[in-house]
Amino acid sequence: MSSNAPASDILSGAISNTLETINATKCVHLQKENFKKLASYLEKTASILQQLTKLNFNDSAALKTAINALTKHVSEAKTLAFECTTRNKIYLLLNSKTIVTTLEKNTKDLGGALTLLAPLFSFNGVGQEIIKLSNIMTDSKYRTRPVEDEIKEKIQLGIRERNADRSFTNNLLVLIADAIGISTEQSVLRTEYEEFKNEMENMEMTADVAESLQIEQIVGLLGKADILATVKERENKYFSKRNSLGRQPLEALQSFYCPITGDVMEDPVETPSGHSFERGAIEKWLAEENSLCPVTKTPLKTSALRTNKTLRQSIEEWRDRNTMIVIGSMKSRILSNEDEEVIICLGKLQDLLLERDLHQEWVMMEDYLPVLVSLLSTKNFQIRSRVLVILRILATNHDDRKVRDGRVGLCLNNKHFFSFIIY
Repeated sequence: MSSNAPASDILSGAISNTLETINATKCVHLQKENFKKLASYLEKTASILQQLTKLNFNDSAALKTAINALTKHVSEAKTLAFECTTRNKIYLLLNSKTIVTTLEKNTKDLGGALTLLAPLFSFNGVGQEIIKLSNIMTDSKYRTRPVEDEIKEKIQLGIRERNADRSFTNNLLVLIADAIGISTEQSVLRTEYEEFKNEMENMEMTADVAESLQIEQIVGLLGKADILATVKERENKYFSKRNSLGRQPLEALQSFYCPITGDVMEDPVETPSGHSFERGAIEKWLAEENSLCPVTKTPLKTSALRTNKTLRQSIEEWRDRNTMIVIGSMKSRILSNEDEEVIICLGKLQDLLLERDLHQEWVMMEDYLPVLVSLLSTKNFQIRSRVLVILRILATNHDDRKVRDGRVGLCLNNKHFFSFIIY
Protein backbone atom coordinates (compact mmCIF):
# COMPACT_ATOMS: atom_id res chain seq x y z
CA MET A 1 0.00 0.00 0.00
CA SER A 2 1.25 3.51 -0.83
CA SER A 3 3.06 5.39 1.92
CA ASN A 4 0.79 8.35 1.08
CA ALA A 5 -2.29 6.39 2.16
CA PRO A 6 -3.84 7.26 5.51
CA ALA A 7 -2.36 5.42 8.48
CA SER A 8 -5.75 3.90 9.23
CA ASP A 9 -5.88 2.32 5.76
CA ILE A 10 -2.35 0.97 6.06
CA LEU A 11 -3.21 -0.49 9.45
CA SER A 12 -6.43 -2.04 8.15
CA GLY A 13 -4.54 -3.62 5.24
CA ALA A 14 -1.90 -4.99 7.62
CA ILE A 15 -4.55 -6.63 9.79
CA SER A 16 -6.26 -8.24 6.78
CA ASN A 17 -2.91 -9.46 5.43
CA THR A 18 -1.98 -10.98 8.79
CA LEU A 19 -5.31 -12.79 9.13
CA GLU A 20 -5.01 -14.12 5.56
CA THR A 21 -1.53 -15.41 6.37
CA ILE A 22 -2.81 -17.14 9.50
CA ASN A 23 -5.43 -18.93 7.38
CA ALA A 24 -2.78 -19.83 4.79
CA THR A 25 -0.65 -21.56 7.44
CA LYS A 26 -3.55 -23.94 8.16
CA CYS A 27 -3.48 -25.33 4.60
CA VAL A 28 0.17 -26.37 4.30
CA HIS A 29 0.96 -29.96 3.27
CA LEU A 30 4.03 -30.40 5.47
CA GLN A 31 5.75 -28.64 8.37
CA LYS A 32 2.34 -28.31 10.01
CA GLU A 33 3.73 -27.99 13.55
CA ASN A 34 6.24 -25.35 12.49
CA PHE A 35 3.58 -23.32 10.68
CA LYS A 36 1.28 -23.71 13.68
CA LYS A 37 4.00 -22.09 15.77
CA LEU A 38 4.33 -19.26 13.25
CA ALA A 39 0.55 -18.81 13.26
CA SER A 40 0.57 -18.36 17.05
CA TYR A 41 3.02 -15.47 16.65
CA LEU A 42 0.92 -13.96 13.88
CA GLU A 43 -2.22 -14.18 16.01
CA LYS A 44 -0.49 -12.19 18.76
CA THR A 45 0.72 -9.74 16.15
CA ALA A 46 -2.81 -9.33 14.79
CA SER A 47 -4.03 -8.66 18.34
CA ILE A 48 -1.46 -5.89 18.73
CA LEU A 49 -2.53 -4.36 15.42
CA GLN A 50 -6.17 -4.51 16.52
CA GLN A 51 -5.25 -2.54 19.64
CA LEU A 52 -3.65 0.11 17.46
CA THR A 53 -6.98 0.79 15.76
CA LYS A 54 -8.34 2.03 19.09
CA LEU A 55 -5.65 4.70 19.34
CA ASN A 56 -5.48 8.01 17.54
CA PHE A 57 -2.18 8.43 15.72
CA ASN A 58 -3.48 10.55 12.84
CA ASP A 59 -0.97 10.05 10.00
CA SER A 60 2.04 9.24 12.15
CA ALA A 61 5.12 8.60 10.01
CA ALA A 62 6.49 6.28 12.70
CA LEU A 63 3.33 4.18 12.58
CA LYS A 64 3.42 3.94 8.79
CA THR A 65 7.08 2.90 8.81
CA ALA A 66 6.48 0.22 11.44
CA ILE A 67 3.35 -1.16 9.76
CA ASN A 68 4.95 -1.26 6.30
CA ALA A 69 7.98 -3.14 7.68
CA LEU A 70 5.72 -5.61 9.45
CA THR A 71 3.49 -6.07 6.39
CA LYS A 72 6.52 -6.86 4.23
CA HIS A 73 7.55 -9.78 6.43
CA VAL A 74 3.99 -11.01 6.93
CA SER A 75 3.65 -11.13 3.13
CA GLU A 76 6.85 -13.18 2.93
CA ALA A 77 5.35 -15.64 5.42
CA LYS A 78 2.18 -15.83 3.33
CA THR A 79 4.20 -16.58 0.19
CA LEU A 80 6.05 -19.38 1.99
CA ALA A 81 2.78 -20.84 3.30
CA PHE A 82 1.30 -20.69 -0.19
CA GLU A 83 4.31 -22.55 -1.64
CA CYS A 84 3.99 -25.21 1.06
CA THR A 85 0.36 -25.63 0.03
CA THR A 86 0.76 -25.76 -3.75
CA ARG A 87 4.15 -27.39 -4.34
CA ASN A 88 4.60 -31.15 -4.71
CA LYS A 89 4.75 -32.95 -1.36
CA ILE A 90 7.95 -34.88 -2.17
CA TYR A 91 9.63 -31.63 -3.19
CA LEU A 92 8.57 -30.00 0.08
CA LEU A 93 9.85 -32.98 2.06
CA LEU A 94 13.27 -32.84 0.42
CA ASN A 95 13.44 -29.08 1.01
CA SER A 96 12.34 -29.24 4.65
CA LYS A 97 15.65 -27.81 5.89
CA THR A 98 15.35 -24.81 3.58
CA ILE A 99 11.74 -24.25 4.65
CA VAL A 100 12.69 -24.37 8.33
CA THR A 101 15.59 -21.97 7.77
CA THR A 102 13.28 -19.57 5.93
CA LEU A 103 10.70 -19.80 8.72
CA GLU A 104 13.33 -18.92 11.31
CA LYS A 105 14.56 -15.92 9.34
CA ASN A 106 11.03 -14.73 8.68
CA THR A 107 10.08 -15.02 12.36
CA LYS A 108 13.19 -13.08 13.39
CA ASP A 109 12.37 -10.38 10.83
CA LEU A 110 8.81 -10.17 12.13
CA GLY A 111 10.12 -9.87 15.68
CA GLY A 112 12.45 -7.08 14.62
CA ALA A 113 9.63 -5.21 12.89
CA LEU A 114 7.48 -5.48 16.03
CA THR A 115 10.02 -3.50 18.04
CA LEU A 116 9.17 -0.48 15.89
CA LEU A 117 5.65 -0.59 17.33
CA ALA A 118 6.74 -0.69 20.98
CA PRO A 119 7.31 3.09 21.38
CA LEU A 120 3.76 3.73 20.19
CA PHE A 121 2.43 1.89 23.26
CA SER A 122 4.87 3.30 25.81
CA PHE A 123 2.16 5.08 27.74
CA ASN A 124 0.01 2.04 28.58
CA GLY A 125 2.46 -0.79 29.23
CA VAL A 126 1.66 -2.72 26.05
CA GLY A 127 5.05 -1.73 24.72
CA GLN A 128 6.74 -4.09 27.19
CA GLU A 129 4.54 -6.95 26.00
CA ILE A 130 5.57 -6.19 22.43
CA ILE A 131 9.26 -6.21 23.38
CA LYS A 132 8.79 -9.55 25.15
CA LEU A 133 7.06 -11.07 22.10
CA SER A 134 9.73 -9.64 19.82
CA ASN A 135 12.50 -11.26 21.88
CA ILE A 136 10.71 -14.61 21.84
CA MET A 137 10.29 -14.45 18.05
CA THR A 138 13.87 -13.35 17.51
CA ASP A 139 15.14 -16.36 19.48
CA SER A 140 12.57 -18.77 18.02
CA LYS A 141 13.84 -22.08 16.61
CA TYR A 142 12.13 -24.46 14.21
CA ARG A 143 12.98 -28.12 13.71
CA THR A 144 12.71 -30.65 10.92
CA ARG A 145 11.22 -34.02 11.81
CA PRO A 146 13.64 -36.92 12.38
CA VAL A 147 11.99 -38.87 9.55
CA GLU A 148 12.74 -36.04 7.12
CA ASP A 149 16.42 -36.15 8.01
CA GLU A 150 16.39 -39.96 7.78
CA ILE A 151 14.88 -39.85 4.29
CA LYS A 152 17.43 -37.35 3.01
CA GLU A 153 20.27 -39.44 4.44
CA LYS A 154 18.91 -42.53 2.68
CA ILE A 155 18.62 -40.64 -0.59
CA GLN A 156 22.21 -39.44 -0.33
CA LEU A 157 23.30 -43.01 0.48
CA GLY A 158 21.42 -44.32 -2.55
CA ILE A 159 23.01 -41.72 -4.82
CA ARG A 160 26.48 -42.14 -3.36
CA GLU A 161 26.47 -45.92 -3.42
CA ARG A 162 24.31 -46.23 -6.54
CA ASN A 163 22.02 -48.43 -4.45
CA ALA A 164 19.39 -49.53 -6.96
CA ASP A 165 18.31 -52.58 -4.99
CA ARG A 166 14.58 -53.20 -5.30
CA SER A 167 13.94 -53.37 -1.57
CA PHE A 168 15.98 -50.21 -0.89
CA THR A 169 14.09 -47.97 -3.31
CA ASN A 170 10.71 -49.51 -2.50
CA ASN A 171 11.22 -49.05 1.24
CA LEU A 172 12.47 -45.52 0.65
CA LEU A 173 9.37 -44.59 -1.32
CA VAL A 174 7.07 -46.11 1.32
CA LEU A 175 8.92 -44.12 3.99
CA ILE A 176 8.41 -40.96 1.93
CA ALA A 177 4.71 -41.73 1.46
CA ASP A 178 4.22 -42.13 5.21
CA ALA A 179 6.12 -38.91 5.90
CA ILE A 180 4.04 -36.81 3.49
CA GLY A 181 0.77 -38.44 4.48
CA ILE A 182 -0.29 -40.21 1.30
CA SER A 183 -1.40 -43.76 0.58
CA THR A 184 1.16 -46.38 -0.45
CA GLU A 185 -1.23 -47.60 -3.13
CA GLN A 186 0.56 -47.88 -6.47
CA SER A 187 -1.60 -45.37 -8.34
CA VAL A 188 -1.28 -42.74 -5.60
CA LEU A 189 2.49 -43.17 -5.33
CA ARG A 190 2.89 -42.99 -9.08
CA THR A 191 0.83 -39.80 -9.39
CA GLU A 192 2.82 -38.09 -6.64
CA TYR A 193 6.13 -39.22 -8.15
CA GLU A 194 5.17 -38.07 -11.66
CA GLU A 195 4.19 -34.65 -10.29
CA PHE A 196 7.53 -34.47 -8.48
CA LYS A 197 9.40 -35.53 -11.61
CA ASN A 198 7.66 -32.92 -13.78
CA GLU A 199 8.29 -30.19 -11.23
CA MET A 200 11.96 -31.13 -10.97
CA GLU A 201 12.37 -31.21 -14.75
CA ASN A 202 11.08 -27.65 -14.91
CA MET A 203 13.49 -26.64 -12.15
CA GLU A 204 16.46 -28.12 -14.03
CA MET A 205 16.02 -25.49 -16.73
CA THR A 206 16.83 -22.70 -14.24
CA ALA A 207 19.26 -24.53 -11.94
CA ASP A 208 23.04 -24.54 -12.23
CA VAL A 209 24.89 -27.66 -13.39
CA ALA A 210 25.58 -29.07 -9.91
CA GLU A 211 21.99 -28.57 -8.77
CA SER A 212 20.62 -30.05 -12.00
CA LEU A 213 22.77 -33.16 -11.52
CA GLN A 214 21.50 -33.57 -7.94
CA ILE A 215 17.89 -33.19 -9.11
CA GLU A 216 18.41 -35.74 -11.87
CA GLN A 217 19.99 -38.21 -9.45
CA ILE A 218 17.14 -37.93 -6.93
CA VAL A 219 14.47 -38.35 -9.61
CA GLY A 220 16.38 -41.30 -11.06
CA LEU A 221 16.83 -43.01 -7.69
CA LEU A 222 13.15 -42.78 -6.71
CA GLY A 223 12.12 -43.84 -10.22
CA LYS A 224 13.82 -47.20 -9.71
CA ALA A 225 11.18 -48.24 -7.17
CA ASP A 226 9.16 -50.92 -8.96
CA ILE A 227 6.13 -50.28 -6.74
CA LEU A 228 5.54 -47.26 -8.99
CA ALA A 229 4.63 -49.62 -11.82
CA THR A 230 1.85 -52.17 -12.18
CA VAL A 231 2.67 -55.88 -12.33
CA LYS A 232 1.94 -55.83 -16.07
CA GLU A 233 4.28 -52.90 -16.66
CA ARG A 234 7.05 -54.62 -14.72
CA GLU A 235 6.55 -57.79 -16.74
CA ASN A 236 6.72 -55.89 -20.03
CA LYS A 237 9.91 -54.15 -18.94
CA TYR A 238 11.47 -57.43 -17.83
CA PHE A 239 10.68 -59.39 -20.99
CA SER A 240 11.73 -56.49 -23.21
CA LYS A 241 15.17 -56.57 -21.62
CA ARG A 242 15.39 -60.35 -21.31
CA ASN A 243 14.44 -60.95 -24.94
CA SER A 244 17.19 -58.60 -26.06
CA LEU A 245 19.85 -60.74 -24.41
CA GLY A 246 21.66 -63.73 -25.82
CA ARG A 247 21.26 -67.30 -24.64
CA GLN A 248 24.60 -67.75 -22.90
CA PRO A 249 25.93 -65.92 -19.83
CA LEU A 250 28.90 -63.63 -20.48
CA GLU A 251 32.28 -64.06 -18.85
CA ALA A 252 33.28 -61.28 -16.47
CA LEU A 253 35.64 -58.65 -17.86
CA GLN A 254 39.15 -58.68 -16.44
CA SER A 255 38.52 -55.25 -14.90
CA PHE A 256 35.73 -56.77 -12.77
CA TYR A 257 38.22 -58.86 -10.77
CA CYS A 258 39.99 -57.59 -7.66
CA PRO A 259 43.81 -57.90 -8.02
CA ILE A 260 44.03 -58.94 -4.36
CA THR A 261 41.24 -61.52 -3.99
CA GLY A 262 40.94 -62.64 -7.60
CA ASP A 263 37.13 -62.48 -7.27
CA VAL A 264 34.59 -60.30 -9.05
CA MET A 265 34.18 -57.16 -6.97
CA GLU A 266 31.06 -56.18 -5.03
CA ASP A 267 32.15 -52.73 -3.86
CA PRO A 268 35.04 -51.51 -6.03
CA VAL A 269 37.11 -48.52 -4.96
CA GLU A 270 39.64 -46.69 -7.09
CA THR A 271 43.13 -45.45 -6.21
CA PRO A 272 44.58 -42.15 -7.49
CA SER A 273 46.56 -44.18 -10.05
CA GLY A 274 43.33 -45.58 -11.54
CA HIS A 275 43.48 -49.16 -10.23
CA SER A 276 40.39 -50.67 -8.61
CA PHE A 277 40.14 -53.08 -5.69
CA GLU A 278 37.44 -54.62 -3.54
CA ARG A 279 36.96 -52.11 -0.72
CA GLY A 280 37.32 -54.62 2.11
CA ALA A 281 40.39 -56.23 0.55
CA ILE A 282 42.38 -53.04 -0.05
CA GLU A 283 41.43 -51.60 3.36
CA LYS A 284 42.64 -54.80 5.02
CA TRP A 285 45.82 -54.70 2.93
CA LEU A 286 46.61 -51.15 4.05
CA ALA A 287 45.64 -51.87 7.68
CA GLU A 288 48.24 -54.65 7.82
CA GLU A 289 51.05 -52.11 7.47
CA ASN A 290 51.25 -52.41 3.71
CA SER A 291 51.61 -48.76 2.79
CA LEU A 292 52.15 -49.40 -0.93
CA CYS A 293 49.61 -50.05 -3.68
CA PRO A 294 49.60 -53.80 -4.51
CA VAL A 295 49.84 -53.03 -8.24
CA THR A 296 51.96 -49.88 -8.67
CA LYS A 297 54.01 -50.26 -5.45
CA THR A 298 53.59 -46.52 -4.86
CA PRO A 299 52.54 -45.04 -1.47
CA LEU A 300 48.80 -45.33 -0.85
CA LYS A 301 46.52 -44.19 1.98
CA THR A 302 43.00 -45.36 2.78
CA SER A 303 41.80 -41.76 2.63
CA ALA A 304 42.75 -41.64 -1.06
CA LEU A 305 40.33 -44.44 -2.02
CA ARG A 306 37.19 -43.44 -3.89
CA THR A 307 34.13 -45.52 -4.79
CA ASN A 308 34.31 -46.54 -8.46
CA LYS A 309 30.65 -45.95 -9.28
CA THR A 310 30.98 -46.58 -13.01
CA LEU A 311 32.69 -49.95 -12.52
CA ARG A 312 30.21 -50.94 -9.82
CA GLN A 313 27.29 -50.19 -12.14
CA SER A 314 28.90 -52.18 -14.96
CA ILE A 315 29.37 -55.18 -12.66
CA GLU A 316 25.76 -54.94 -11.46
CA GLU A 317 24.48 -54.79 -15.05
CA TRP A 318 26.63 -57.79 -15.98
CA ARG A 319 25.28 -59.76 -13.01
CA ASP A 320 21.67 -58.84 -13.82
CA ARG A 321 22.13 -59.83 -17.44
CA ASN A 322 23.57 -63.22 -16.58
CA THR A 323 20.97 -63.86 -13.88
CA MET A 324 18.15 -63.14 -16.33
CA ILE A 325 19.65 -65.61 -18.79
CA VAL A 326 20.11 -68.28 -16.11
CA ILE A 327 16.57 -67.90 -14.73
CA GLY A 328 15.09 -67.89 -18.22
CA SER A 329 16.92 -71.04 -19.31
CA MET A 330 16.88 -73.13 -16.13
CA LYS A 331 13.18 -74.00 -16.18
CA SER A 332 13.60 -76.52 -19.00
CA ARG A 333 16.40 -78.23 -17.08
CA ILE A 334 14.21 -78.48 -13.98
CA LEU A 335 11.59 -80.25 -16.11
CA SER A 336 14.08 -82.92 -17.15
CA ASN A 337 13.79 -86.43 -15.76
CA GLU A 338 17.33 -86.35 -14.39
CA ASP A 339 16.92 -86.12 -10.62
CA GLU A 340 20.51 -85.05 -10.02
CA GLU A 341 20.22 -82.25 -12.60
CA VAL A 342 16.92 -81.11 -11.09
CA ILE A 343 18.39 -81.01 -7.57
CA ILE A 344 21.38 -78.94 -8.76
CA CYS A 345 19.11 -76.48 -10.58
CA LEU A 346 16.76 -76.14 -7.61
CA GLY A 347 19.74 -75.41 -5.37
CA LYS A 348 20.95 -72.71 -7.75
CA LEU A 349 17.44 -71.28 -8.00
CA GLN A 350 17.16 -71.12 -4.21
CA ASP A 351 20.48 -69.27 -3.97
CA LEU A 352 19.31 -66.70 -6.54
CA LEU A 353 16.03 -66.15 -4.69
CA LEU A 354 17.84 -65.50 -1.42
CA GLU A 355 20.34 -63.20 -3.11
CA ARG A 356 17.86 -60.46 -4.10
CA ASP A 357 14.13 -59.81 -3.89
CA LEU A 358 14.23 -58.79 -7.53
CA HIS A 359 15.24 -62.32 -8.53
CA GLN A 360 12.09 -63.63 -6.85
CA GLU A 361 9.97 -61.41 -9.05
CA TRP A 362 11.83 -62.54 -12.17
CA VAL A 363 11.17 -66.18 -11.28
CA MET A 364 7.46 -65.46 -10.96
CA MET A 365 7.46 -63.61 -14.28
CA GLU A 366 9.04 -66.67 -15.91
CA ASP A 367 6.01 -68.66 -14.66
CA TYR A 368 7.98 -71.10 -12.52
CA LEU A 369 5.09 -71.68 -10.13
CA PRO A 370 3.26 -74.43 -12.11
CA VAL A 371 6.59 -76.18 -12.70
CA LEU A 372 7.48 -76.11 -9.02
CA VAL A 373 4.04 -77.29 -7.92
CA SER A 374 4.22 -80.20 -10.38
CA LEU A 375 7.45 -81.38 -8.74
CA LEU A 376 5.64 -81.95 -5.46
CA SER A 377 4.28 -85.19 -6.86
CA THR A 378 7.75 -86.60 -7.52
CA LYS A 379 8.93 -89.57 -5.49
CA ASN A 380 12.31 -87.98 -4.79
CA PHE A 381 12.17 -86.61 -1.24
CA GLN A 382 15.14 -84.26 -1.78
CA ILE A 383 13.45 -82.63 -4.78
CA ARG A 384 10.19 -82.18 -2.89
CA SER A 385 12.00 -80.66 0.09
CA ARG A 386 13.87 -78.14 -2.07
CA VAL A 387 10.68 -77.19 -3.89
CA LEU A 388 8.88 -76.53 -0.60
CA VAL A 389 11.68 -74.27 0.60
CA ILE A 390 11.58 -72.32 -2.68
CA LEU A 391 7.81 -71.93 -2.54
CA ARG A 392 8.02 -70.64 1.01
CA ILE A 393 10.58 -68.03 -0.08
CA LEU A 394 8.31 -66.92 -2.92
CA ALA A 395 5.25 -66.73 -0.68
CA THR A 396 6.74 -64.83 2.25
CA ASN A 397 5.56 -61.21 2.42
CA HIS A 398 4.67 -61.06 -1.26
CA ASP A 399 0.90 -61.26 -1.55
CA ASP A 400 0.89 -60.05 -5.15
CA ARG A 401 2.73 -63.21 -6.17
CA LYS A 402 -0.21 -65.33 -5.09
CA VAL A 403 -2.43 -63.73 -7.70
CA ARG A 404 -1.34 -65.69 -10.76
CA ASP A 405 -3.61 -68.11 -12.61
CA GLY A 406 -5.95 -68.12 -9.60
CA ARG A 407 -4.95 -67.59 -6.00
CA VAL A 408 -2.40 -69.96 -4.58
CA GLY A 409 -2.45 -70.18 -0.80
CA LEU A 410 0.53 -71.70 0.96
CA CYS A 411 0.49 -72.87 4.55
CA LEU A 412 2.88 -74.90 6.66
CA ASN A 413 1.22 -77.78 8.49
CA ASN A 414 2.40 -79.51 11.64
CA LYS A 415 4.64 -81.85 9.68
CA HIS A 416 6.40 -78.84 8.15
CA PHE A 417 5.06 -79.46 4.66
CA PHE A 418 3.12 -77.00 2.55
CA SER A 419 -0.44 -77.63 1.54
CA PHE A 420 -1.70 -75.86 -1.56
CA ILE A 421 -5.24 -74.58 -1.98
CA ILE A 422 -6.50 -72.93 -5.14
CA TYR A 423 -9.25 -70.55 -4.23
